[in-house]
Amino acid sequence: MTDRHYTDEGMDIKKYMLCLLGRLPLVLGAVVSSALIGLVVYAIVRTVPEAEREYQAYAKVYLDFAADETGEVYQAYNGYTWNDLMAADPIMELTLGNLPADYTREETEAAIRAEILSDIRLLTVTVTTNRAERTDAILGAAVQALETYGGQAKEFLEIHAIQKTEAKLVVADSRMAQAVFVGAFLGLFISLLGFSFYYVMDDRILVAGDVQKVTDLSFVGYVSGAEVLKCDYEKNLAYLREKLGDIQICEPDREKSFSEEELREMRKAGGVVLSLPFGAAHGSFVFYVIEQLKVQDCALCGVAIRDADERFLRRYYGRAFAAREKA
Repeated sequence: MTDRHYTDEGMDIKKYMLCLLGRLPLVLGAVVSSALIGLVVYAIVRTVPEAEREYQAYAKVYLDFAADETGEVYQAYNGYTWNDLMAADPIMELTLGNLPADYTREETEAAIRAEILSDIRLLTVTVTTNRAERTDAILGAAVQALETYGGQAKEFLEIHAIQKTEAKLVVADSRMAQAVFVGAFLGLFISLLGFSFYYVMDDRILVAGDVQKVTDLSFVGYVSGAEVLKCDYEKNLAYLREKLGDIQICEPDREKSFSEEELREMRKAGGVVLSLPFGAAHGSFVFYVIEQLKVQDCALCGVAIRDADERFLRRYYGRAFAAREKA
């Protein structure tokens, strides 16, 4: 009899998938839980503290330029200079004059952004602060200052607002769906990785292939389970008894060693068949038992699996198994 090393055998993909199917509720639970965790984490990260929230409003201001001495429209005012103009006197002085005393120059300058987006005659003024009422107040003061400035500066016939909005909370782009997807994917990946690691480390005896990973002893059959498999076991056992004489059925127990009487009976027998409980005997333990019985000169002639899960075996052996049952 040639010893075999169960740790060196390849993976039984079909057995792996059936075992995974049995753990499917746990995998789905991990996916759903991870998706919820992703949603909660995203909500926490995305929630901005009250003191750090930003409110924004804007106004569209029409610039009616006057003609210069040559009859050309003044071109000095462009998108690159309006931010500087809004922060400089006299526009900033006029803006502050339209605001209560608790509004500082630094706060007002930092809040205002002015730019020409396309038409040189259309100025967009945007105000951003941490409070809605202050945003509205600064925008109103800035627009009023521009209108006053338009009546004072020789470069303009008039400046007037054609559109003005109220302050709204600045909301970042929602990535909720992506957060849920990433959470679910990580849950699936980690659960499958964990199950695969468990499967590789798990050497429980479930099918005949698991027996072959431990030893090259003949697989006698399934002691219980589907009737056709049980019949195969009984026929094989009858043949061994006819060939070898008395056959001892050995059911090893992890909690205790064999007694002297049990060993004596097995040495007397023409052959010994190891009967292993389905899913409860580990390959490492079975290998140890086989080695101990060899030392005791017990004539091992086969291995059987008892209390097998019939549903699992039907799925594992597939259509050929079902055809044999019908026959």
